[in-house]
Amino acid sequence: MNVKHEMSDALVQELVIEIAKDDYIAEVEKELKKHRKTAQVPGFRVGNAPMPMIKRLYEKHLISDEVNKLTSNTLYNYFEENKIDTIFEPMVIDEKSTIDFENSDHFVFTFEFAIRPTFELDLASLPVVKTYQVLADQKQIDEYVSQIRKRQGEYSNPDSIGDDDYVTLHANDQTFNFFSNDLSDAGKAIFVGKSLNEKIENVSLKEAFANEMILKKALRLTDETYNVDDTYTYNVEIGSIGRVGMAEINDEFFAKAFPDGSVTNMEQLEAYAASQITAQWKQETDRKFMNDAITTIIDHTKMDLPEAFIKRYILKHANEPITDEKLEEEYPKYLNSFKWQLIENRIAETENLQVSMEDVEAYIRNFYYQSYFKNFNQEDVADRLNELVKEQLKDQKQVKALYDQLFDEKMMQVLDQKMNIERASGDIQGFIEYISGQKMETEEKPKKTKKAVKSEEPTEETEKPKAKKTTKKKENE
Repeated sequence: MNVKHEMSDALVQELVIEIAKDDYIAEVEKELKKHRKTAQVPGFRVGNAPMPMIKRLYEKHLISDEVNKLTSNTLYNYFEENKIDTIFEPMVIDEKSTIDFENSDHFVFTFEFAIRPTFELDLASLPVVKTYQVLADQKQIDEYVSQIRKRQGEYSNPDSIGDDDYVTLHANDQTFNFFSNDLSDAGKAIFVGKSLNEKIENVSLKEAFANEMILKKALRLTDETYNVDDTYTYNVEIGSIGRVGMAEINDEFFAKAFPDGSVTNMEQLEAYAASQITAQWKQETDRKFMNDAITTIIDHTKMDLPEAFIKRYILKHANEPITDEKLEEEYPKYLNSFKWQLIENRIAETENLQVSMEDVEAYIRNFYYQSYFKNFNQEDVADRLNELVKEQLKDQKQVKALYDQLFDEKMMQVLDQKMNIERASGDIQGFIEYISGQKMETEEKPKKTKKAVKSEEPTEETEKPKAKKTTKKKENE
């Protein structure tokens, strides 16, 4: 075997691997003998087929496998032994290679590979990045408190429809359900105040609901079955009325709503409501911050990348065929994505960002507790929570998504601590104005992972998320 390293330039280099018959024939013959012992060839007992016949059947395929394995191991051993740090997968240069398994026993593989660029990264020296915290106003706090009171309130069946009741209608052998607060003004005029079992003729449900989305949900229509020209007019009968009253705010209410004793008075309840409203908007404010931070880092971090190599790589590895014109149009997005992967990997290594299985389990457990068992003491539902965590961990894809999410959160914490941050706060309208007042993004940035825990069934092992290395492992490692 002969290996030759050719440096075409500082960023893109070539490695030529020549493999002769003596390099692989011993392993091929060993495999042929194994195949002969188990091969089922018509006319011969298992293990007695002539070796020439076994060679005709299997030798070319075995040579191909062995040569490719030998080439891959040689390539990555060379990188490791010579401390060559690469990005992207090495690519075979067809015009400089000789690979003919049908007619030759001597092979030449010429690979081109890209050297990982060096670059300076000082987050503290970058321009200021703004971040925004949404604060709840009193109206939002009152509405949130009302929702909590309703969750603890008693269910009843009033005789007539109010402004916030759950209504069942019967119409032409069909049953529709809706909340009265989803009605339009015209709909409220029709239904609010009507009595149980009362019949109403010629009701246009399209006009009765506030919008098409609510109409589709109430009538169980899909985009395919919905007819935009239909008024959905029916003779209807009010089949049932359900109402959840608000619980009185007293010691019993606090004990039921917050069994852990964390909230015991109105001041604490309003503070809790305000914190939950802020938390509900945190995903949006965090996304905005991360997009701005990543944009700033990419735009102010200089690095030399082998752009001609990258374009060849994209053309070769695209999931769908891509034209040169389309590549030129989309290339800035690809380039920004590659730059961020390199930067993200540097930050992860420098800050030792890691996500453990314990982190994932804790996240799943807290998610289920907050979503479904908050009215219970955590110790009382520990066994059930452990079962849900165990079930969720069976889904490898789900756990990988959680690793990515938790990694992104840790990355955001680092950027928030290391970069120059200008902090602002205000109500929701202020946040909307804050976003709309900024220049629109013109280039797509690396996307951040959304929350990943499913509403039911949340693996045993998966790699922690990080900027992906672009060289494959050696075979048989």
